[in-house]
Amino acid sequence: MKLVSKLTLLALPILAACGGGNDDQTCVSDLSNLKKTCVATTSHALPEGVWYGSVNSSQSVAAQTIVLETGQYYSIFTQGGSFVWLIEGIMTATDGAFSDPATVGFHTLGAIRAGSLSGNFTTKSALTATTSLFVAPDTTATNFNGNYNATYDTPIAISDVARTWNSGAGVAPVSTITFATDGTAKGAQSACTFTGSFKPRSTGKHLLDGTLNFAGSSCALNNVSMSVEATVINGLLTVVGVTPQRDQAFYLSAQ
Repeated sequence: MKLVSKLTLLALPILAACGGGNDDQTCVSDLSNLKKTCVATTSHALPEGVWYGSVNSSQSVAAQTIVLETGQYYSIFTQGGSFVWLIEGIMTATDGAFSDPATVGFHTLGAIRAGSLSGNFTTKSALTATTSLFVAPDTTATNFNGNYNATYDTPIAISDVARTWNSGAGVAPVSTITFATDGTAKGAQSACTFTGSFKPRSTGKHLLDGTLNFAGSSCALNNVSMSVEATVINGLLTVVGVTPQRDQAFYLSAQ
């Protein structure tokens, strides 16, 4: 019996050495032969956050991408600060690769098109993506990238936005929005006026969840109510949303 006890004690360090403490692996121990088998764990983590980059385009287009913890994303393309194109959808991810077979694009001139999205990312670092949608005069799939902005990991309060915001000089569409301290909001963009309310997102990230109600006889969104997300990074306010039917979109940039 003493010999068996010594053999058991000698085996323990072998099992401990196989563990490695690697959270990216799932390990199973086989006590019959004192071996541990480990396989890589599949990750479905999303590129959640706010990302800033550029578009591989002859038009010098900037890209801002917002990815929610649900997988819903908004990639906003602007030129000289003015809105050009917005794509929206719900992505899935596996081991740092993401995709969406049903993204929808909304052009500043009103065109709506369906396409796909795919890309890769490094958590809280950088992402690259390709969408089958493109903006003329480009005639091929659009590539864009983004670097992670750590402001996303800080909370935002209504008090941080409680004032009037206006679009910059020469930026289209011309927009204004005023936030009250109770979270209500009102504003105007082109032929549309809107009212609504906002509150901090429950995740504690740098986002405000809101709802806007639009009016205006010449407004394409007349009598439409839309859920939107808002954030402020480097003094620039972004408000973006898409209707549940994905037939209308809204984007506002102001400072």
